[in-house]
Amino acid sequence: MGIRNSNIYWTRQWARPLTLEKQKIFLCLLIVLFLLIQPAKHGVLGSEIHQHPENFLKEEGTKGLRVLPANWTDTRVQPSNAMTCLSSDDTRENNCVQVIQASFSQTYSKTFNSSLEFRLIYSYSDPHKNFAVSVDSSDADVEHPILFVVRQQKAVTSWELPYVLESSFGYQRRYNTFRRTLCPQPTRRAESVNQIVVDVSTSSRSNVTFSLKMTVDSQLFVRLDEERRMSVTPSQNRIFKFTFPTSVTQVAVTSKSLDDVCLTVSVQSPKCPIFDTIYNVEYEGFRQTMTGQSTIIVQKEQYPEGFYLVYIVNTDDEKCVNSRTLAPLRTNRTKEVTFTIQETVSVQQFRNVIFIATLGVYAGFIVLIIATCVLVEFRRNKTKQARREWEATVKIHKSELEPISEVPEFQISETTKTENGHLDLSCHETTSNDADDVFSDTTNPIRPTRQENKLTSKRWRRVSEMTKHQADFYNKKSKRYVSELCIIAVFYLIPAIQLVWNHKDMMVTTGDQDMCYYNFACAYPYHLLIDFADFNHFFSNIGYVVLGTTFVFITKRRDYIHTMMMRKQNAVGEQRGIPPHYGLSYSMGFGLIVEGILSACYHLCPTRMNYQFDTSFMYVLAVLCTLKLYHARHADINVKSHMAYIVLALLVLLGAGTAFTSEFYFKLGFTVVHLIACVALAIDVYYMGHWKLDKETMVEHVNTCWKSRPLYLERLTLVVVGVVCNVAFAVTQLVIDSVDFNTHLLAVFMINLFVYSVFYVIMKMHKREWAFVTHRIYPFLFLLAALAFWLTGSYFFLKKAAKWEKSPAESRMLNQECLVANVYDTHDLWHFLSSTGLFFFFMFLLTLDDDIESKSRRDIPVF
Repeated sequence: MGIRNSNIYWTRQWARPLTLEKQKIFLCLLIVLFLLIQPAKHGVLGSEIHQHPENFLKEEGTKGLRVLPANWTDTRVQPSNAMTCLSSDDTRENNCVQVIQASFSQTYSKTFNSSLEFRLIYSYSDPHKNFAVSVDSSDADVEHPILFVVRQQKAVTSWELPYVLESSFGYQRRYNTFRRTLCPQPTRRAESVNQIVVDVSTSSRSNVTFSLKMTVDSQLFVRLDEERRMSVTPSQNRIFKFTFPTSVTQVAVTSKSLDDVCLTVSVQSPKCPIFDTIYNVEYEGFRQTMTGQSTIIVQKEQYPEGFYLVYIVNTDDEKCVNSRTLAPLRTNRTKEVTFTIQETVSVQQFRNVIFIATLGVYAGFIVLIIATCVLVEFRRNKTKQARREWEATVKIHKSELEPISEVPEFQISETTKTENGHLDLSCHETTSNDADDVFSDTTNPIRPTRQENKLTSKRWRRVSEMTKHQADFYNKKSKRYVSELCIIAVFYLIPAIQLVWNHKDMMVTTGDQDMCYYNFACAYPYHLLIDFADFNHFFSNIGYVVLGTTFVFITKRRDYIHTMMMRKQNAVGEQRGIPPHYGLSYSMGFGLIVEGILSACYHLCPTRMNYQFDTSFMYVLAVLCTLKLYHARHADINVKSHMAYIVLALLVLLGAGTAFTSEFYFKLGFTVVHLIACVALAIDVYYMGHWKLDKETMVEHVNTCWKSRPLYLERLTLVVVGVVCNVAFAVTQLVIDSVDFNTHLLAVFMINLFVYSVFYVIMKMHKREWAFVTHRIYPFLFLLAALAFWLTGSYFFLKKAAKWEKSPAESRMLNQECLVANVYDTHDLWHFLSSTGLFFFFMFLLTLDDDIESKSRRDIPVF
């Protein structure tokens, strides 16, 4: 009971409010308790503070050292050479920060370690000034580098010394000096004071020395037509800024160097940050690698506020050499560069040259061609009228003429039998005098068999022997070339356009202009429904399309006239002239159009992988021209359309394979196949398709040819020349390491076409078909024009302004400035001249045998 009353008493006492005296006593007890639990320790730099108190920040109005609490930093502007230290319980490596109010163009050399950090503060008021900082350290270590952090109003930049760059081969390059141009950040108010703060720190416990210098970069801005010279290293890049004058809409940045050190040139938008290292330059703008020459076309609509021009030396030369070539190792990677920014042709001038001048020239050319065709038709009609009058005169005086002796078509001379009684295979010259005999009437629908054709002893055949079918048969057969060509073109064009367009989009998206092999010194971007990076090389293929369309219309006109003429001839009952095979002519015209479209696709983004698009239909045109020439007098032994296109497909496949390999065995295999095909084709041409591949026949051929004189001496000459040319090309491709297999293959087709064309013309003259060089001179003029345009075009073709066989940087060494109207270069001229040369050659083939179109097929020899 007593204890209970005692507890109640004390509870009532504490429940009463505390008096003022009790509160003071309680507060004093708490202060004493707080002081007792504080650790009695000094800072780790206490001895240094007592020895050098002048180096530490003292609060104004006091004499003692101000020791800052842990995790606290003074953000006020510090006086020059002032130092702020942190208490010892802080976990930071750097305990003291020495603040320096720095001056521009003054070099600051300091020695420090992990216990000290420097902060240099640069103040300026001119908003148009630009700055560059250079640092150097000879004893900095990779394990404990010196860190530099530059803070500006809207950007933070950092790097370390030694500056380490890793090459493509895996080894590292160390640089003890570093220079960087700071991104310009003009302020809106000119009277405001701006600061650049540079923090320097290291984790090294031993002393290291560095030097730092901030300068005003007066070379940042570059003017139009101003030439600049500079030195660039991997650790000292260079940055320039260009602003478009009011009247300038497009400029070309041309950079040149005499050494082969690999360099990256980048054009970036005038915003911060600037991507000026080899690791981040791909994140902004567009760029090129360079060894000796580089040209970048920049339009004002892309960068209306100007652009930054950045030069960065690569750590090695791997990106600037061909993948098949080992990059050289260089210890000195200093590159001397000279560059200028010049105005190019304006957009309006570019439009005038492209759309007015070029299209105007082609319009005038078409008018000239139409006038020529009208004149040709007039002379043809006049010649036909004269031929009719002559035939009427011959018919009247037929009784006075000497009769023409006829020899049976398949008569075999007794002298053609060998001593063993076997038939001779017509490889030697016969003693009969039937060389110029006129054959029997072609109204007989029965065609001779292959054996009968093979065993004939006649030296000269007639076209009537080779055309035993009606005209509709040959017409429909040749028209298959057109339909199958159109199907092939559609299925070939669609994926080609998709692939090349994707490459072009990747180049624009990534900004990597090394993806496409343009002639950058004459490659102008233009927007026409879509964006073109090189519109002039794309548009210069218009000649193929325009002239191909013109040739198709000319062929259509002649086809209509020929159809009307054949109806009259059928009424008379006699076939005249050679079968025209207009289906092949249509195919040549459409092939020229498709070649223009594919060449334009290729020039959207020229690369090694899509070069076949530029050459595949050139193979088709060369083969079609050869077939057109051969089918003229060999209508019954011509090649079927699907077989011709199958062979062409295999050749295109071979050309595509070279994009992935260029090994010796691939070339060797192609050479063997090429020579076998050449020999087989030579035998087929010599015997006009009438021979069999069996042992007995081949042995008999060899024996008779060895013992006697060849019967078909003219065709033998053609075969020998053709085989020699093909063997020479095959050996050249095998011996010489030529990467451009597609061009080699095209040259093989072209040389065979040339050889057969020359043979055909010579044989026409030998058989006294002189009209095409005397009376009807226009085929001869077409041939001369074709040769003139081809030879001139070949000169410009050989002066290549880019080569995808080389690396992009090496290819740019070949870049050439525009030659015509500051818009077209040598390759554009090749497009114009080659398309015109092909057109004239097509016209030559179309009109070559106009001089014998009224002549009976029984009087037209086959050769």
